[in-house]
Amino acid sequence: MLIWGSVGIFARFSNLSGLGVAFYRVSLGALLLLLILARNRESLLSISPLLKDRWKPLLALGISLGLNWAFLFTAFNYTTIANAVLVYYLAPIIATVISWRFLEERLSLKSWLLIGTAFAGLILIMSGQNVDLGDRDFIGILLALVAAFFYALIPNFGRFLRGIDGKTLTFLQLAIASLVLAPFMIASGAGEPVWWAIFVLVAVHTVLALFLYMDGLKEVEVNEAALLSYLDPMSAIVYAFLIFGEVPGMRTAIGGALILLASLLDVKARGS
Repeated sequence: MLIWGSVGIFARFSNLSGLGVAFYRVSLGALLLLLILARNRESLLSISPLLKDRWKPLLALGISLGLNWAFLFTAFNYTTIANAVLVYYLAPIIATVISWRFLEERLSLKSWLLIGTAFAGLILIMSGQNVDLGDRDFIGILLALVAAFFYALIPNFGRFLRGIDGKTLTFLQLAIASLVLAPFMIASGAGEPVWWAIFVLVAVHTVLALFLYMDGLKEVEVNEAALLSYLDPMSAIVYAFLIFGEVPGMRTAIGGALILLASLLDVKARGS
């Protein structure tokens, strides 16, 4: 989580558009994972049947992952890292609403209060901005909100893909996301990449951090891992302050605290 907290820092260092960062991250990450999977013939042979039998949820998952990162990394280029990551952490709350609306999960009064608290935090953050599409901070917050929506789709689609090996599933997500983003990359371009930053984003933030996370899940409960995930936005704010001198405003701090608190209590309620 501490590694993932620095993703916005290296995204800015990469000198790429948000779309460019997302494309390089998914495509080169998929290539690295393919090289790892190539060492195990059974893993490679399992890919074709999976694509044939579960292509719909795999396609939905890959599209969601690619668009999630494209919107998030673009948000980093428009607003502060604090604004982007705090709004992005609405994702667990949005995922709860999606599961209620489309998967018919029942929500308690407490869950609805937490949802209201989280969106009150969002309104508080946005109230400190000019409601104007010409305002970069306002655009950045909207982009982070769209990214949160696509991120919220991932665990809901993931329910249809249980039982698949973690490395194989990750490779398929990244590969499909690469194919989805490639036409947009060709049409728009992405800027001149700073390759050392791209390498760190791919090798450290995508592959290494994911392996550490997957191995960690074998030792702790999912609920404990979810609680530890809050190191991600908190560390992101600290990194942004240390490296870029970004200090969150009072409304951002209070609104972000409401979002994180609501999401944290929702996670704890689901784990109890």
